[in-house]
Amino acid sequence: MLNGAEKTALLLLLLDEPQAAQLLSKLEPGEVELIGRAMLSVAEANPATIESVLDEVLEIARETVPVGEGSPTVRELFGRALGDDRAGGMIERLGDEARQPLFERLHWLEPYAIASLLEGEHAQAQALILAQLPSSRAALVLARLPAEQQPDLVRRVATIRPVTPHAAEALDAALAERIARSRPRQPLTGLGGMQRAADLINLAGLDEDVALQALSKVDPGAAEILSETLFTFIDLARLDTRALQNLMRSLDAELLIPALRAATGELREQLLAAMPQRAAEALRDEIDNRGPVKVEEAAEAQKATAAAARRLAAEGVISLPGKGPAYV
Repeated sequence: MLNGAEKTALLLLLLDEPQAAQLLSKLEPGEVELIGRAMLSVAEANPATIESVLDEVLEIARETVPVGEGSPTVRELFGRALGDDRAGGMIERLGDEARQPLFERLHWLEPYAIASLLEGEHAQAQALILAQLPSSRAALVLARLPAEQQPDLVRRVATIRPVTPHAAEALDAALAERIARSRPRQPLTGLGGMQRAADLINLAGLDEDVALQALSKVDPGAAEILSETLFTFIDLARLDTRALQNLMRSLDAELLIPALRAATGELREQLLAAMPQRAAEALRDEIDNRGPVKVEEAAEAQKATAAAARRLAAEGVISLPGKGPAYV
């Protein structure tokens, strides 16, 4: 059993394209979206269903009495009969219901597109638009505007005063021109971010310090966040046994001694367990006999160890956690 949207969608699919377009132009944005979705489900309706819908349309048509061809607006009708000047005065006396709805085009745009249009407008113009939109859509638009502007826009909406029709119509016309010139499109997402940048450094075996220094020159805050996202020494605990074995075989004892000296007991034992027993015992003795090491030396050794793991991953020898399988 088809619902109303599906019956309408089926009928539109049966009509010639110009006729279907003319009918769609009479609908509200939400109705068009609903029918568009319904078209996807009725595109292959069986003949019995089609016949039933046509019978229903014919029955409705018999009970409908047309009063004219098309539906000109009050403004258009008065304009043809009285001329623009006199029609304008009459429209003003008739009130808001006789005027052409302002900002109607915005109801057809997604919130991200409306926010994009508003970015270049004065704050008071932005507030006027937000005040004209349904609350739910206005909230979505507001959320896509710069966060530092949002409290002021809420204040402006709350204290907005009456606006002259001329000013509102001028803003509506300016927005319509911008929409016609370049319709905003949905921004592409998921193209980058800190995790993607960290993956590039990790998997390409890049020098962590060089990459972070390059970023810190233009955005120190971002460089600090990226450094926390990179594969670091403590992440070695997440490597599987075989990866740890490959890593430990590639490292020199002189690097491992300060690195393991500053490691937590659990991580140190995990790394030593990945080595042959005799080599691990010799390294443990060397760590105990070497004595204290400078914090800076230990930190550098741990960074070098993590960098070695990233290089092995770039070469396909090991896999970093969550980065996919190694090459064979």
